Amino acid sequence: MNEFITVIEGLTELFQELIQIEQTKLEAAKKNRITHVEDCMNKEQAAILKLRGLERKRELCQEKMGFEGCTFQEILSKTTGSEHDMLKNMFNTLTDHVRLFQDINDSARTMIEVNLHMINKAINNSQNGTTPDNKLWGGQI
Repeated sequence: MNEFITVIEGLTELFQELIQIEQTKLEAAKKNRITHVEDCMNKEQAAILKLRGLERKRELCQEKMGFEGCTFQEILSKTTGSEHDMLKNMFNTLTDHVRLFQDINDSARTMIEVNLHMINKAINNSQNGTTPDNKLWGGQI
């Protein structure tokens, strides 16, 4: 069980890190700092590799404990006492972190899509002989 707890703690810490990366990416996208967005995406890729490793460890730990293929809720239903309470708190914290990450990720994705749409619009305007709005992107285009 200790190894499983360590993996859950690792997943929680990783999602805390991913939340920070996503927040930085969102701010960079809002300010149209493309190189900062790219840096964040590179950090995300490294974190995703780490996530895959932790997920594999979690699956192996669950197998060893007889919880193969079980969801966190199913694991909770099979535990009692202080172990149950501790796991419930850990699962709730991890779930909250995952949801926050997803929310920020969705916002960053939307901001990047809006920026790309505006860039495409500016390119189309320049190809059609119209001048782009200098207010677009703070006159940076």
